[in-house]
Amino acid sequence: MTKWYPQQILQEAGLRISEAQKATILSKFPPPDESGQIYADGVFEGGGVRGVAFLGALRCCSDLGIQWRKLAGTSAGAITAAVLATDLSIDDLEELLGQLDYSIFLTKKNSPLILNGDPADDLQSPVWTLLFLTVSRQMGEYSSVPFRLWLEETLSQGKLRTFADVKKILKDRELKVVISNLSRGEMLVIPDDLHRRESADSPAMHEELGYRNAEDFSVAEAVRLSMSIPLFFEPGKLGEDLIVDGGILSNFPLWIYDRQSGSTPIPPRWFTFGFRLVDTGIESQIKIQHPVSILSAMFTTMMRARDRYHQREMDKGRVINIDVTEAGVTTTDFNLDSQQKAQLYRLGYLQTKRFFLSPNFSWEKHLKARGFGGESSS
Repeated sequence: MTKWYPQQILQEAGLRISEAQKATILSKFPPPDESGQIYADGVFEGGGVRGVAFLGALRCCSDLGIQWRKLAGTSAGAITAAVLATDLSIDDLEELLGQLDYSIFLTKKNSPLILNGDPADDLQSPVWTLLFLTVSRQMGEYSSVPFRLWLEETLSQGKLRTFADVKKILKDRELKVVISNLSRGEMLVIPDDLHRRESADSPAMHEELGYRNAEDFSVAEAVRLSMSIPLFFEPGKLGEDLIVDGGILSNFPLWIYDRQSGSTPIPPRWFTFGFRLVDTGIESQIKIQHPVSILSAMFTTMMRARDRYHQREMDKGRVINIDVTEAGVTTTDFNLDSQQKAQLYRLGYLQTKRFFLSPNFSWEKHLKARGFGGESSS
């Protein structure tokens, strides 16, 4: 695989935010703290390997000097949130993620009887996938162990192993990962829902699950559970429960940090930005012509409909939509080449820049859209 260096893209004329544009954008942010630092919370949508576009978006945010406080995501969004919660710089992240050969995650197929071709097409032909899995008596084409090992190594470079480490890296930082519990038919947010299990389960059961308390739970394991795309990767396990991709129940958990105290909502102190991947090829009406296409349409609808329904008018001013259509990359296109990476990265930067330069972007409008006046809490 040809090595890809984001710095080459950043040198393209007209790509990066100019100093004048930066000054204009920052004038629309809430006042910085006493050290001159500006903060934001970030929530990232799932989208498989297309999440490379988030890397370009994060470079744009880094050019503005944004430091991240609360982070959350599902599937590929959980990967982004986790690496962003480390103490690695944006340069480090580009080095690690930009040159990553995603095909290494597919090096452990669960059975020689699984005769799939290009992984990019697997979820578009779920009937064949189901047939091969049934014959091989497997619940997923690939093991997620190679991914877990890679992520553990990557996060450890940024001094992040457990959820307890998150606040050691930056005070008041939070990280939340969404997963889907198939065995109990429920969505879980890690580590929050592990706290709730602590009162119901015995300490011995926690040790069997690999942690003594919720904060000791492995971030890499949480993300591995969240990115276990059904049929594609084998389900993970939390005790005896089978866990799959959090996108089944909430692929874009923008709601996760919208908190209330009693009956009185708490005004935000800084922006919460939601980073969402858009593909107009997928967004267009799905053609359903036969029973097989119904199965495929059900799978697609399951991954996106709930969050669309719950996106409110107030969300419009904080969602950065990154249209990745022209990159021509599917969720499971693990054979991503350098040109496709470059295009996703470029789209991520440009469309994040466009969002910030929009006349509709401002702190006052953000507060008003979320139901508050012009005042924020201290």
